[in-house]
Amino acid sequence: MMRIIARTQTRIQFRVALVVMAIAMCGVVARAQAPQPQKPKDSWPDMPTYGIFTPEELKRDFVTMRFAKPLDRPELGFSVMVPMTWDEVPLRISKEEAAKDDEGMISLTLLKGKEPGVRIEVAYCRVPQNIDVEKWARAYLDGNGLTILRYQIGDFSDRRVFDTLVRMQGFLMRMTFSRHGDKIYLVSGSAPEAAYKAWARHLGVAAVSFRTLK
Repeated sequence: MMRIIARTQTRIQFRVALVVMAIAMCGVVARAQAPQPQKPKDSWPDMPTYGIFTPEELKRDFVTMRFAKPLDRPELGFSVMVPMTWDEVPLRISKEEAAKDDEGMISLTLLKGKEPGVRIEVAYCRVPQNIDVEKWARAYLDGNGLTILRYQIGDFSDRRVFDTLVRMQGFLMRMTFSRHGDKIYLVSGSAPEAAYKAWARHLGVAAVSFRTLK
């Protein structure tokens, strides 16, 4: 179900200007070469990846939510596993906003936990075929003022991912990017920094379990 091929930890924020984000939409973004990451033996406690819950716990406490036609578009369909007691927050995305899916992330679903500030969001952006998901994701994170604390590269549920842990304004967020044709999907699980440890496994299940329906 999941395979990590490389990961590393960094506190260096890549200084890509906002204008580079626009370039990333239609070309290749240059960046400094990062140190070669080491192949992991275990997942980090704050980015759990392997055996997060037992099969019995998953069956008892989680549900696979299937979104067949988000934004009334079946080609965007996906599924994701989330805690059974969480609530879906209604989204209002206008047709005008949805038509600009090549300019930025468009939210497809938002689910919130019982503790304030704990949530899972799935979004997507349409990109040119020649854009590398890691380069695009780095530019996106930097353009939004997000500092990468850790990252790993590998395969979750038959999809190649660039999986990150970032910090922003008192929150920790696990942001998992994957490419599917001309779309990049983002599964983002966040919690207040003080509460993140208690929810890291729940957010990890969403990051690992996401699948497109096509």
